[in-house]
Amino acid sequence: MSSTKVKALIWALIILLSAGLFYKQLHDGIQVETNILKLLPETEVDPFAEKAFAQFSDNNFKQIIIGLKSNSSNELEPVAASLVNQLQQTQLIERFNTQISEAEQEIIAELIFKHRFHLLNSKDRGLMLTEGAEPFVEHSLQMIYSPLSGQLLPLIAQDPLLLSYRYLQQAVANSSSRHSNTQVVGDFLKVIDSGQQVLILSARLKESPFDTRTQEEIAGLLDQFSEQNPQVELLTTGALFYAQYAAASAKSEISTIGLGSLLGVIALLIVAFRSTAPLLMTMTSLATGIFIGFTTVHIVFGSIHILTMVFGASLVGVAVDYAFHYFSSAVHHRRPLSHIFIAILMGLVSSIIGYIALFMAPFPGLQQMAIFCIAGLIGAFLTVSLLFDVFQYKVSTPGPFIALLTGHQSFSRKLAHPALFIILLGLPVFAGYLLLDTDRANDNIRQLQAAPQQLTDQEAELTRIISAPATNQFFLVRAESDEQLLQTLSQYNDDLDELVSRKVIDQYSHLAQWVPSRAQQQSDYQLIGQQLSQSKLSSLFDTGLLDPSSYQTLFDTYKASESDYLSLSDWLDSPIGQRLSYLWLGKIEGDSAAIISISNIQDLAALEQLAQTHDDLYFINKVDKVSELFSNYRELATLMLLLACLAIFALLLAKYTIKIAYHVIFAPIIAASVAIIVTTLIAGSFNLFSTLALFLVVGIGIDYGLFYAEAQSRSIYIHLAVTLSATTTFLSFGLLSLSETPAIHAFGLTMLTGILTVFLLSPIVGNRLYRIKGLDNG
Repeated sequence: MSSTKVKALIWALIILLSAGLFYKQLHDGIQVETNILKLLPETEVDPFAEKAFAQFSDNNFKQIIIGLKSNSSNELEPVAASLVNQLQQTQLIERFNTQISEAEQEIIAELIFKHRFHLLNSKDRGLMLTEGAEPFVEHSLQMIYSPLSGQLLPLIAQDPLLLSYRYLQQAVANSSSRHSNTQVVGDFLKVIDSGQQVLILSARLKESPFDTRTQEEIAGLLDQFSEQNPQVELLTTGALFYAQYAAASAKSEISTIGLGSLLGVIALLIVAFRSTAPLLMTMTSLATGIFIGFTTVHIVFGSIHILTMVFGASLVGVAVDYAFHYFSSAVHHRRPLSHIFIAILMGLVSSIIGYIALFMAPFPGLQQMAIFCIAGLIGAFLTVSLLFDVFQYKVSTPGPFIALLTGHQSFSRKLAHPALFIILLGLPVFAGYLLLDTDRANDNIRQLQAAPQQLTDQEAELTRIISAPATNQFFLVRAESDEQLLQTLSQYNDDLDELVSRKVIDQYSHLAQWVPSRAQQQSDYQLIGQQLSQSKLSSLFDTGLLDPSSYQTLFDTYKASESDYLSLSDWLDSPIGQRLSYLWLGKIEGDSAAIISISNIQDLAALEQLAQTHDDLYFINKVDKVSELFSNYRELATLMLLLACLAIFALLLAKYTIKIAYHVIFAPIIAASVAIIVTTLIAGSFNLFSTLALFLVVGIGIDYGLFYAEAQSRSIYIHLAVTLSATTTFLSFGLLSLSETPAIHAFGLTMLTGILTVFLLSPIVGNRLYRIKGLDNG
């Protein structure tokens, strides 16, 4: 068997192995991830805090908030009721948080009433310690003449101080909006905002908001609802709506970028080689690269993120380089592989060095993209090296196209003057200055999320209207047991109240506002018992609200309930506990964990300072921490790029003279500098994702230089290969600049300018290399 057939057999075995692995993944279920947090690195030093945030996010992501806004409240309630009914029929809603049925209200009231001798809110506790039972008795007497007398009168015999009623009222106030224009109307929360009525619906989804079916059904239902009720303005917020838009945007971009690149490759191959064979083989190389890249990422990570697929779609522009060089050489070589193998191998190695540097960052998203590209490029390289020589090709390039390239080559030859190279060395200096100017950096995590302005505006409006707690900023508390946790939460009340009084935050909410610790309940039990003497309740006896018989029953009930504490588990099982279950995180690393939610933060430094003064209190500020981490990674990536350039230069020195090595690396360094300058001046900033694009600019630029360095004679077909490669790369990565995701847009813009620059410089550098190698007149 010939060596050519052996290589083809090896390629077939590689494909069969990849296909087998892919089939297994297909059988187990392909996981395409759309959760943006899955791309992010850990930001908390303490693993406990990181796990707690992940658990909180998983729970919080299932919440959606819908606001119905209109000038007339009369038309809002039936419309809102209709929407609730439609949402219930989808079977996708676990529960509506803003709606508490009468039956549920009774369950909550019964739970508090059952434990009434153990429950005092902080305000009532202080009042009872200083003034005893008197103000409570007066309040009970006043309530007899209120509109609620019909409900409260029967209660007084069993709860003469109305402690259960007062506790429930205060707890609800602590856990709901303090907006002065907020009220409960029927089953809905109603807010008067700038003269308009807004009804608020809050719901919890059964499935993940990143579930495609859930996204499509909920979003489709709301779109249809808006069309049918044009008189009502619909406001929505929640992870589901961002995920649905991002997924739709990413799918569209995958199609646009992938299809655009593919059409560009097809057109170039037909024009350049006037044969279908190069087209079929190049598509084979490309398909193999993407297939192996996808399969490898899914094996390594257990899933593939949709943004990795967007990024991977742009691999078209790099993976076809090896095929272009092969067929450009095939124009005048019967067995072209031997003439280009060293060049494409060194190009592959230099690209892998850059991606390994990218993979070393502890950033799951970047690691996925690096693995995808490394595996994809190896797949494309192996296809060219093992399969292409099996067939014979008759290819030729049209004369006009060659004439155009010859003209460009001649013009570049005139520019290949040492003075130009000296002048261009000023660009890296200016680019370095821009990179060191931190005011031009923008590393906000929100660049990873494609979101229309309409959606962000609606979120801001709803958050303002209902004073919703921050979803990425909260306090985390840990303790060795549930009991200690509740005690610890209560201890922070004074500090938190001070923050409210200083207007650092509007309000806060935690479990201990509903469920005091057992020690606190025992203390309250004793305090309440001291106020239940007949003498202290004499006014109630005088009015006939109490008599000796009912009092004896009251006293016996009090004695019998001494050990009947309100437990955390009973509260969590109640309707109100289920709605506020996000406050409870359960056991994490053996410790009990809970959060303190906070609303309308005005001073982050004050919150961080409070957390620093307590060992078991953490302030979680995910957005800012990830953004800070992005900034650190941008600096690290820049350093890694410099080290990668040095490593590649050392690799070049091992094979070439210092002059040749210098010229090979010159064009990509200048191209990267131009990309930095143009991106910074146009976009106003240079971020982590723009920095990552520089890895490709350098890697691709070195590939181009290597083909000139490996040339045995001056040939227009090297310039043909570089032109084809640069054009497809320009197409694929340039299309990324059209992305609605800011991070991908920044990446594409940097690639666009970098590849254009390296393409214009490559033939100039190539002519210098010809002169150095003595091929100037060849």
